[in-house]
Amino acid sequence: MEPEIRVVGLLFDKETLKKQSGLVIGLGVVTALIGVAGMVAPAIFSLAVVTFLAWLFLFSAIVQGYATYKSYRGSFSAWLKPVLSLIASVLLLLFPLEGVAAVGMLLAVYLLVDAYSSVTFGWQYRPNRGWWVMILNGLLSVALAAILLASWPLGSLVLVGLFVGISLFFDGVALVALGIGAKKAAGSDSSEDTKKEKSDES
Repeated sequence: MEPEIRVVGLLFDKETLKKQSGLVIGLGVVTALIGVAGMVAPAIFSLAVVTFLAWLFLFSAIVQGYATYKSYRGSFSAWLKPVLSLIASVLLLLFPLEGVAAVGMLLAVYLLVDAYSSVTFGWQYRPNRGWWVMILNGLLSVALAAILLASWPLGSLVLVGLFVGISLFFDGVALVALGIGAKKAAGSDSSEDTKKEKSDES
């Protein structure tokens, strides 16, 4: 049976870990590049984030409305969620600047949650390579949330796009570090197995 490697409390065989680490590195590179785009043009990126959320709410309203019509069309409470999603979508599309301010507040909350998640995950990932990057990412998210709350709502137009870009960039860097660490863990484990087999043969 192929030996398994433990990463963040989960067991992986060497081949699966190598394959997944490559996917994680690729995802990290793409995420970091999107983050760079947000840092270069923050105001445009802020509006792009709001527009994306508006269409996401609209899609959610359509899917939920269809499901409600098919299964719970007679229930008033069942229609509340798709109707509210539709209203949120329309408001974000009609009033994007006000939407940016609202997203700014939500982003501050998200950054605090992201900080907790990153620090917790990084602490659990020790002593593998790259664990400190996750911790750093979490601390940076706390700092960004504090700045965003202090300048709300006037600074939201620039800061939402800028901070989403910065957060995505460091999330991407953290994913790349995580993938490289996992790849090295699989490689070092393979080297140890080879040495052990040679010593057993001798």
